[in-house]
Amino acid sequence: MEKKYFDLHLHPLFKNFLSRYDVTVPPLNRKLAELTQPVRMSNAITSVVDELFIHILKSQSCIEQCEKGNAAYIVAAIVNLEFGFADSRGFFGNILKSRFSNPLDKTFFEKVRRGEVSYYRLMLMELSLYKQLRDHKESPVAVLSRNSSNTSGTKPLNIIFSLEGSHNFSKLMIGNPLVIDHVPDRYIDLKKSVKLSEVADNLWREMITDPETAADNHSQNPAVNFEHFYKSLAKEKMDLLYLTLTHLTHISEQFLATHAFGMKMLKHPSFYPYGNGITTAGYEVIEKCYSLTNDKNEYRPVILDVKHLGLKSRQDFYAFRKSLIQKEKKYANIPIIASHIGVTGYTYNEWKNALKRDTCTVYNYEGTRAVSVEMDKKNCGKWGSFVNNDFSFNPWSINLMDEDITEILSSNGIMGMSLDVRILGFQSEYGIHLNSENEFLSTADFQTHFPQITVKNLPVNTMESMVTEQESWLILTKEDRHPLAFCFNIIHIIQVGLLKTEISEPWKQICLGSDFDGLIEPLKVSPDISSLGELEANMIKWLPVAEKAYVDENGGTCVLANKSTADLKSVVRGIMYDNGKAFIDRWLRNFEI
Repeated sequence: MEKKYFDLHLHPLFKNFLSRYDVTVPPLNRKLAELTQPVRMSNAITSVVDELFIHILKSQSCIEQCEKGNAAYIVAAIVNLEFGFADSRGFFGNILKSRFSNPLDKTFFEKVRRGEVSYYRLMLMELSLYKQLRDHKESPVAVLSRNSSNTSGTKPLNIIFSLEGSHNFSKLMIGNPLVIDHVPDRYIDLKKSVKLSEVADNLWREMITDPETAADNHSQNPAVNFEHFYKSLAKEKMDLLYLTLTHLTHISEQFLATHAFGMKMLKHPSFYPYGNGITTAGYEVIEKCYSLTNDKNEYRPVILDVKHLGLKSRQDFYAFRKSLIQKEKKYANIPIIASHIGVTGYTYNEWKNALKRDTCTVYNYEGTRAVSVEMDKKNCGKWGSFVNNDFSFNPWSINLMDEDITEILSSNGIMGMSLDVRILGFQSEYGIHLNSENEFLSTADFQTHFPQITVKNLPVNTMESMVTEQESWLILTKEDRHPLAFCFNIIHIIQVGLLKTEISEPWKQICLGSDFDGLIEPLKVSPDISSLGELEANMIKWLPVAEKAYVDENGGTCVLANKSTADLKSVVRGIMYDNGKAFIDRWLRNFEI
């Protein structure tokens, strides 16, 4: 029997979506092949650039590749183009907006950069492509939902939706907190120009209505917008598994929480963290996630994904979740998700103590202030010859601390392992850094985590100086040990679970969260979703090696290395499919609330 695979976080239609901007909402009907085939990101003209960079854009997970790789269950994350990406500078930003990244439609970048569209409209446009894909008679795709009878997986590929970033349901024009994106009446009566089913038409009637006739649609309250969107989605017999409260940029028109810094390839002020944790509006959205009902007033909670939340924001969330559970006991059944992550290898206090105090600098960039911090790396273990045999975790705070791991495990949640080698701590072939390995914290967050250090006494510089530095991520290295770096991250989660919780088999709460079609540098053994079989074989080979090296370096207990080959394969099969499938089955039963 052919093996099946599960992925908690990927973007199977994102590049298809960005390849053609349609002025209609929803976009005009597209042929099935256009929705399922991979997008070619380079051509002969760009062969040199392809060797250096375009491979990052080619880490795809289109429907055809999902079928080829037998990815039976996937969570499709809906995310739309943020202002920081559209308005970015630097080598990478120029590539995105030039002919080198054809066939990306530059209309998207211009619409966002000029503030001529809302994130909400873009989200509906992308979602409509999934709806069209679902409704094609010959489609290989089924959409799973708690709001329909389709809960068993009737097609080769079964899709569940998530929203990556709550900016998705902001109806304000991008960059303008005073103007709402009014969709003209001609977008409502779509049957006149497009042959859509009555059910599909109802979705757009509910989601896009002239604000003069629908009170909800001119709300600027994110929680209200989210609830209205979900009820409309439920009428279409669609659903959401989880919501990621933030993404990679600060959204000024709808600020819900401080995000974790995670982007050095693009240059823009919005990539630098702002604020000090979760805002009042953010708490309202979280509470709405926990109390949400569908169009029939049936209880349908949406899980919160802690990925992309800044460290202070994550700490705020855990405390708030506990307060919600005290008020309503059934909320304890709602797990926590970390959808596409790596680990720092540290506890919170260890991470603070790893700060390289002398490297801290306050940077100013076009009115944005952030503190540059660099941490000593936590060693994973040693493997190989005496030269270049050290492995270490990525200490950036976008990755999980041990306290995050225990919170997620204790909630009966699940962690999706990223396939981005930079997140996993690997010295990237093209680099995650410029000339150092620093990340950034907002000045307020820095003061929260390091109250003994006075920000005003730190040296000050401008971020323009960093932009002009050599972009050393174009400099090649000779390392080629991706699978072992991936396995070290898994081993750390297992060891934390065994040592700091009562959970006897923490590996059952780990799955894949590849982030394919995001801006990732994938493991060489698994460059796209069709190659997960090779990743599985590598895990069987390297997990015992990683465990022994980790325990030798950090202590702990060897568990996987002592298992029989059959039992080890069973653990790996769980990470590649069974754990994720079991989690989705629980979700479809509404976590039996």
